Amino acid sequence: MLLSVDNITVHYSRLPALREVSVFVDEGEIVCIVGPNGAGKSTTLLSISGVLNPTSGDITFDGKRINGMSPEAVARAGISQVPEGRHVFTTLNVEENLRIGTSIRQDRSDIEKDFKKVLEIFPVLAERRKQAAGKLSGGEQQMLVIGRALLTSPRIMTIDEPSLGLAPNLVDRVYETLLELRKDRGLTLLIVEQSSERALKSADRLYVLRSGQMQLEGNVADLQDGEKVRQAYFGFEESTTDDDEVAF
Repeated sequence: MLLSVDNITVHYSRLPALREVSVFVDEGEIVCIVGPNGAGKSTTLLSISGVLNPTSGDITFDGKRINGMSPEAVARAGISQVPEGRHVFTTLNVEENLRIGTSIRQDRSDIEKDFKKVLEIFPVLAERRKQAAGKLSGGEQQMLVIGRALLTSPRIMTIDEPSLGLAPNLVDRVYETLLELRKDRGLTLLIVEQSSERALKSADRLYVLRSGQMQLEGNVADLQDGEKVRQAYFGFEESTTDDDEVAF
């Protein structure tokens, strides 16, 4: 098992944000965590990346316990996070943003080769490499932060809501790129999404998180009818409102 999040509990002040949550990701998998706003999805990723320290439970990566490690140490170990909201450096140009991803690398021998590969994966970034990142569209900024994360040379990438604020055609393009990265580079992906429909199209395995507790885990192939996912997502047996159908 490449990444093991085993029974973690996380508190904000005295309030529990996660209660005994477990997530497991094997090498080469695409795993999605879905759930409504406030479910604890981002908290899970922040705990993995070292921004938050669980009050109990263990997180191990490639057999090594990483609880309490700094975010930089976690990134050096091979876990790269793409945060919610993209977080580009708007006044820096595209190339400067990308090269920030190389700053944690101890082995610098392949940096230029990897930089060229990222520009091949995202030709729009090559075209706009001297343009300020703040001038890019939302979809282009998402590609930029994924490219920057790739330049850390990760073994696993965690991505917080890659579809947030993007038009459907751009969401499709982002996910096509992620699937290509898994196929071509063997990259392992842990993705957080609000849309379970998107997760069912893209992931190998799915977790449903609600109110800080894990409600469901399974292979996507066994969950394609969506009913078990709906029940876990909303907390009741049938979604009866139009709003529920849109959220799902």
